Amino acid sequence: MKDLYLDLKPITDITMELLFKPIITYQEELPTNERIILAGNHISNFDPLLLARGVDRQIHFLAKAELFKGPLKFLMNNIESIPVKRDGNDIECLKRATYYLNEEKCLGIFPEGTRNTTDNLILPFKLGTIMIAKRSKSDIIPFSITGNYRLVKHNLRLSFGKRIKTSDYSSKELLEKLESDVKTLILKNR
Repeated sequence: MKDLYLDLKPITDITMELLFKPIITYQEELPTNERIILAGNHISNFDPLLLARGVDRQIHFLAKAELFKGPLKFLMNNIESIPVKRDGNDIECLKRATYYLNEEKCLGIFPEGTRNTTDNLILPFKLGTIMIAKRSKSDIIPFSITGNYRLVKHNLRLSFGKRIKTSDYSSKELLEKLESDVKTLILKNR
């Protein structure tokens, strides 16, 4: 079952393309075989599928632990997502995320911690992304999702920004830089 993500990707890519016709832009080439964290805003439950559409490699998503129970348990475990307990420090999540990055994998993280249903541009980013990046010495590529998942409008955009070198910033500066870059991408692509 290890290849379930890669088996499902062509189906989800075609579905995203047919239904929403997303525009995907890149400020630089995404790495295909080195550790990297993709981090950005979260507006819909479809966001992981859109992010997967824009990346030609497996993404190991951090997802709320509740998704690993009930009918989605099989899927979440077999696409190698990482459960996150959102009620405090989750050491197991940190260890597993670091493990994947040390294996030169790609993580997908929505640092807001939940979907943003407010009028705010973004919700305050949580520190978990920064802790994972610093611990694993992994760079971050910010992204923004703008528009909406309507079948008729076709204004959905996924935009990747420039790599943020984690080693160039303190944890506080890195969090501020990531938030700033994501906000800039959102405003540019609205």
